[in-house]
Amino acid sequence: MNILIYFVLILLSVLFAIFVVLFFVFVIDSILRGHDLSTSKRAIRALVKIISQYKPEANSFYDLGSGRGTLVLAVKRKLPHLVVYGIDNSAIRIFFAELKFRLLNRKVNFKKQDIFQTDLRNVDIVYTYLWYDLMPLLEKKLQKELKQGAIVITNTSNFPTWKPIQKVVTYPKVSKTPDFETLFVYVKN
Repeated sequence: MNILIYFVLILLSVLFAIFVVLFFVFVIDSILRGHDLSTSKRAIRALVKIISQYKPEANSFYDLGSGRGTLVLAVKRKLPHLVVYGIDNSAIRIFFAELKFRLLNRKVNFKKQDIFQTDLRNVDIVYTYLWYDLMPLLEKKLQKELKQGAIVITNTSNFPTWKPIQKVVTYPKVSKTPDFETLFVYVKN
């Protein structure tokens, strides 16, 4: 019996050590590569409704700054006809997203890439939940590159000059962050 307890304690110690290492990897990655905020379930439900309303025949969906892939998993599950791409500049986040998707046996494409180097000419839907300071540059890229009729949905941050066709508030409680969890819907003309 003592050997079994000893074995369990060693196993728990190893699992705890792995957890601590992964935690610090994620913390360091967040410090070096920027935030990794997940989109809330409320916002994901609203996003799926928006896609169904504006682009039900869409073929491709790109999440720019996909992190560990929580959003792309939900989109693929709810809209299986879409070819879904998760783009992120962190190899660590892409690794864990791909691992999650292989374990769940879902077909999603991940790319470790700078979003400003990503070719978006044939994309139907773009989603992003990025810092405010990236939005002016991203707006220029999307206006220049996207095909006519493509939709762009941003979370919390909006574009400085591009006017949204719809604004969906998913978190109605007052927050210190303006437009927190508000989805802005844009159509490329």
